[in-house]
Amino acid sequence: MPHITFETTRLLWSMLPFDSIMLDIHRQIADLGHARLSDFKSRVLVSEHSLAGDRRDGEFVVARLTMTNPRSDEVQHEMALVVHDIVRKAIENLAPPFWWQCCVFIENFDKHNYVKTDSRERGQ
Repeated sequence: MPHITFETTRLLWSMLPFDSIMLDIHRQIADLGHARLSDFKSRVLVSEHSLAGDRRDGEFVVARLTMTNPRSDEVQHEMALVVHDIVRKAIENLAPPFWWQCCVFIENFDKHNYVKTDSRERGQ
């Protein structure tokens, strides 16, 4: 069950088509066979205040790719590259006149370390 949490500055949030970005990421990773499309959960958290080093003009998107199913380091890296490359290209397509960064953190959780209810499993 991959979760992708995007943390972004308000300016990039207002400029990027996150709905399309998330769907593209879900589909590309699913097409690679690394996860089922229906298992993805993504969301965007917008930072009200941010600082990059000592610069208030730095913009960024940080994605956290959280996984609960064991995957090889190679597969995890391939998934992270999909996330990174789609976000990077979306920002580059804006040709923004400001400094920006994007990065992806890979996080793993053992299935025994979380609790979940899925209504699909209960026939709803």
